[in-house]
Amino acid sequence: MTATTTTTTTTTSSPSSSRRPDNSMKMLVQNSGGLFELEEMVDSEASVNKQIEKSPKLWRAAGLAALPASALLGFGLAPTAKLAATAIVGVVGGVGGLVGRSKMIDMAVSAATPAIAKCLIKHGIDDPSLAQEELQQIKESFGCQDTDFTTACTDVYKKYLVGMVKFDGKARSQELTELENLKKTLALDNAAVGEAHYLAAQEWYRNACLFVSEEDLEDEECPEYQAMNKFLFLTERSLRQNNETDEAFVFEMTRTAKVFNITCVVALERINEVVEPFYHRALKSARGAIGTEKVSSALLERARKTLGVSEEMAYDLHEEALNDEVRALLGFEDDPPREPQDMKFPEGALERLEQFRQVLCLTEEDVQYEITSEGFPLFQATATETMKEAIEETITPEEAWQSMEERRKELLIAEDKRNELVSSTVIQALGGNLEEVKKFADVDNEVDAYKTMLDLLKKKKTVVKVLEKAGWEADFYESFCNPVSLSSINAQLTPIERTTLFSMFMKQSSMVDEGKLTDEQNELVSQVKGLLGISDMQLESQVSRNFGPKLIAVLEKAMGEILEEYTPELLETLTAEVQQVVDDCKLSDRMIQQSGRALYSQAVNLIKSSTPQGIPSVEQNEALAALKKLYRLGDTEISAAHLSAFGSVYRKAVEEAMSITGTIRPEYKTELLKLQSRIGVSERQVKDIFLEAVKERMIPLVEWIVEEMERTIFTQQQLAERRKKDLGEDYFQTGKKADGTLGLGAEINVLGDIMNLVDFYTENEIAEERQIDTKAVEKTVTEDGEEKIVEEEVPVYETLYPITALQTGAITQEMAEVVYRQFVVGSFTTQGPNALRYEKSRAAFGGILGLTSEKMEEIGSTIAETVYDNYVSTSMRQKGALDQQDLMFLANLQGKLGLTSEQGEALMTKTQKKILSEEADALVGNSNPLVLKAFREKCNSMGIEMDDGIGISKSRKKSMFEAEVSPGLNSGEIGLDSGEILTEIQESLGMDPEEAEEIFGELILKRAEFTYSNMEKGLRRGKTKGLVEPIKNLILLGRFVNGELGLEIQEGDGEKVFNLYEVMDLSDLDESTIEENKALLRTILGLSS
Repeated sequence: MTATTTTTTTTTSSPSSSRRPDNSMKMLVQNSGGLFELEEMVDSEASVNKQIEKSPKLWRAAGLAALPASALLGFGLAPTAKLAATAIVGVVGGVGGLVGRSKMIDMAVSAATPAIAKCLIKHGIDDPSLAQEELQQIKESFGCQDTDFTTACTDVYKKYLVGMVKFDGKARSQELTELENLKKTLALDNAAVGEAHYLAAQEWYRNACLFVSEEDLEDEECPEYQAMNKFLFLTERSLRQNNETDEAFVFEMTRTAKVFNITCVVALERINEVVEPFYHRALKSARGAIGTEKVSSALLERARKTLGVSEEMAYDLHEEALNDEVRALLGFEDDPPREPQDMKFPEGALERLEQFRQVLCLTEEDVQYEITSEGFPLFQATATETMKEAIEETITPEEAWQSMEERRKELLIAEDKRNELVSSTVIQALGGNLEEVKKFADVDNEVDAYKTMLDLLKKKKTVVKVLEKAGWEADFYESFCNPVSLSSINAQLTPIERTTLFSMFMKQSSMVDEGKLTDEQNELVSQVKGLLGISDMQLESQVSRNFGPKLIAVLEKAMGEILEEYTPELLETLTAEVQQVVDDCKLSDRMIQQSGRALYSQAVNLIKSSTPQGIPSVEQNEALAALKKLYRLGDTEISAAHLSAFGSVYRKAVEEAMSITGTIRPEYKTELLKLQSRIGVSERQVKDIFLEAVKERMIPLVEWIVEEMERTIFTQQQLAERRKKDLGEDYFQTGKKADGTLGLGAEINVLGDIMNLVDFYTENEIAEERQIDTKAVEKTVTEDGEEKIVEEEVPVYETLYPITALQTGAITQEMAEVVYRQFVVGSFTTQGPNALRYEKSRAAFGGILGLTSEKMEEIGSTIAETVYDNYVSTSMRQKGALDQQDLMFLANLQGKLGLTSEQGEALMTKTQKKILSEEADALVGNSNPLVLKAFREKCNSMGIEMDDGIGISKSRKKSMFEAEVSPGLNSGEIGLDSGEILTEIQESLGMDPEEAEEIFGELILKRAEFTYSNMEKGLRRGKTKGLVEPIKNLILLGRFVNGELGLEIQEGDGEKVFNLYEVMDLSDLDESTIEENKALLRTILGLSS
């Protein structure tokens, strides 16, 4: 047999070319490029596939065996009986590599693919049922399993999709139906469709890049860019119409977009570029079918669902379509277009727009918005011309408004938009006129600027009349002349330009009638003020600039005449002269007061310099009173001038009144009131002067209290660190050094100094009473000879301290609290006549210091503890313990402080524990048994256990136990009969018996080990004389543990020690004791008996 070779030639073209087969293919003319692509695939089919396709059943049979590769490649595999023989021969003796079963399956799928394509070409895809029977036959004929046949169908779908994009880059709505039919015809599931789109994207993009650069693919005008958008659109619709889950959709869409080197987000944006024109055409068709059954909101909803139009895009396109309809009805789309003044809605337009609104599912507000937005410029054009005619007086304001209202109705603009429409007309009519005024002002042509402004006011008058006809009720200037608004008449002017124009107008107005401002001119000024958005302060400033010199001249002349010789008649004459200027220039009281304040201060200073003592006479005060009235000044406006001129005189008088005792006596207070009246200073000002003097006298008193308190509670070293200087040996008046003791332990008592401060504050009546509330109290009254109880409302006052120690800076907050606490403690602990005085002064002293009532209450609530702590601490430090006299004093304090006996006892115990804790800290490292015993017995006498708040740790107790017991062990005082002593020490220290026994045992063993260690040194050196007492000590220690001292002793050394004991002088012991000691010693030394 001769091997034959089949060669297929293919033609390469741009993937987006519009090349189409000739029109003779009638069946394909109605479809997209997908079938054309399948036709090309069939034409370029490989030779082997054609051979397989001729005899698919025989191929399936042959495929059950592994055929030699040479037979498959060399023989034609003709559909005859010979093929079976050839297959058998190949199985028996074929040469060359064997082709496996998987390869055979792949070739079957490869051969089935063009067969599927031919079936689709033959039957088309408009009706999926036409091709499905033949497709099933193809599957069976080629022996394809379900998965293999799905693979072949997926490849056909891929080719079809590539052809749809390749032959026509513009998307068409019927292509969505085409792909859906293709999917149903090939019976593909969602996963297969997603895979087909992904593979098609790879093939199309690979072919596109052969002809177009990646940069060109980003150009919106490039055909391949549009074709890519179409591919993305078809992919998105296919996935969505298959009801993919969101996760699956994102996965498929993302990997397809990635093939094109874009993100999923960008892909969706580019899909919208395809969707929008589709839906836009649908809306255009809907416009043409308004009023018929061909269009409805349901039809548009189906179109949106088919195309994948989002709610946001739909709303925007609906508004655009509505706008197009509005413009068409107005005549914008007429050919030729209408003139603006001729544009208006025809009859029935509103009903047509309502029908379209319902189709588009828009609101009535949306319709009115579109009508207004398109009609507004048309109305404005007519209204501007009409307003111009009214200003030129060719028509009346009423006619102008009627014309505007008629135009509004023609344009179907709602009535509630009337004010907005009129507003725009006003801005157009008057806005440009201010620009004309500015042109003259820019070249300093004040005269023509003034005239142009007058013309503007005349136009404004006409505009206002039109507004009145329109029923305008809002303020004209606030509505149209607000400089903050961008749509105001003066919006084009800067603040400086507006001020300049107003200044020019004001200047020209002041020159109209010889420096006066007539009522007519004043009204014009007021209107210009409103037009330019000038504030009241700016107006006053301009009036002052133009008419101020005239006012100041008459006021200054009046001051000179009054100071020279004042009479009531003169005041009347001068008042009339000033009023004439005010009336002529339309000045305000504020301007008179502003100018008068400076002149009044000048008059006060003239009087001060003319009097020897700086105190005005009665006549001078009358002259000042006349000036005050003429200048229309109040007391508060002149008080500053009087204070500046005469305040030093009053300060000096106060200091002289306080100079001796620091307290102002009643007769001096009367004189100070007279002086206040003479110099014209207010009550508040003299109070401030008085408080300044008080502050000066108060600071030394507070500083002295602080110094005394610091020396009371700080040591010399602490004071040196606090004051940042070396104080040397600082002794108090008694010769005693500071010891850091607070309260009763301090020999320097600051209570007297504190009372001096309280007396100074009280006798000078510095504190002020202010009513803060009222309360009801019961009161006994007599009516008709009978007594009865009634309720009466009485005021509740609080005391204010206008100057405090904290305010002066003479004391810190911390020290103020310390001083107050000391004073309160003293008020409780002091005996004798001063006790009640101290107690009554507590609240006053706290206020003088500047402490809040809350802080004083806080300190007071803890004062009981402080009192007990101070007294108990002092007594225990001085006496070591509290005696009967101390207990009686504490019982008295307990009653004063309102404490129960249990509370008093608890406070006393707490302080005792604190003192014992301090003593315990001082015993750290002290092993003197006598000192430790004394401390232990002191705790026992007070009934305080060692571990009850004193702060002695377990390890310290152990050390104290060892320190007391060790000397007794060494001396022999503690033996087997000393159990009571050990128990007493153990219980005093608050130790458990087992714990004490363990410590005692460890102590015995340690002492034994130490003793024998010294003995061993003597034995090694042959010094036996010094071993007598150590041997006795070992025996004493051994008695406590029956000789089990745990010593490691060599047998030879043990014999030496025992032999020494036998020759020792034991005459003071009886025979039985000696034998007991020998037996015990043998056990200690580890010797056999």
